[in-house]
Amino acid sequence: MEDHFNMSAYAELHCLSNFTFLRGASHPEELVKRAHELGYSALALTDECSLAGVVRAHQAAKTHDLKLIIGSELQLRDGPRIVLLATTQQGYGNLSQLITHGRRNAEKGDYLLHCADLDQGLDDCLALLLSDDTLNAEHASWLALRFPQRSWILAELLRGPDDHARLDALEQLSTQVGIPLAASGDVHMHVRERRIMQDTLTCIRLGIPLHTAGQALYPNGERHLRPREHI
Repeated sequence: MEDHFNMSAYAELHCLSNFTFLRGASHPEELVKRAHELGYSALALTDECSLAGVVRAHQAAKTHDLKLIIGSELQLRDGPRIVLLATTQQGYGNLSQLITHGRRNAEKGDYLLHCADLDQGLDDCLALLLSDDTLNAEHASWLALRFPQRSWILAELLRGPDDHARLDALEQLSTQVGIPLAASGDVHMHVRERRIMQDTLTCIRLGIPLHTAGQALYPNGERHLRPREHI
């Protein structure tokens, strides 16, 4: 996708570790080390409604001289799935408070956040819209209004059969709502070889046998930290 994105420098903005229970298949330290080996300029650790892996990631980032961005993936009960990235210490505190609020609103092990919880945006944080399998202009407009000049739509192209058509649709949505695109990898593991573990975790989470999982699993192993020219 080099025609669309400048690959001279790349920061991964959407990355889950094993602190996202039964989804991420790599430790924070492994992710940081691999990002450094691949020459990434930065790595955002964005576990789902959690900052639990931040300390380990921070220690590894100091060892490998890699810029670490702290964030979190959040599914709003009545709205989109987003990633919030803290840009300052105050932003980290604001994000931490939001996560605590979401956890306290639900049973242990779950969280509950609504669009109203972000009516005022979140100071010192950037917002990224995860488009998943749907492209929703209403969600994009909602995000742009609450995070003016600090919101993006993530383009996560994972070698699927419709990548080019999907990118065209994302570019159209970006133009329609006035939010720029940003490339990311929906990372769940530091190397492709962890795919069998990630598949197994998915089956445990869904309560189904691995041999019957079929389309419940990701169609390929692309959700790893990839060389920059392959993103």
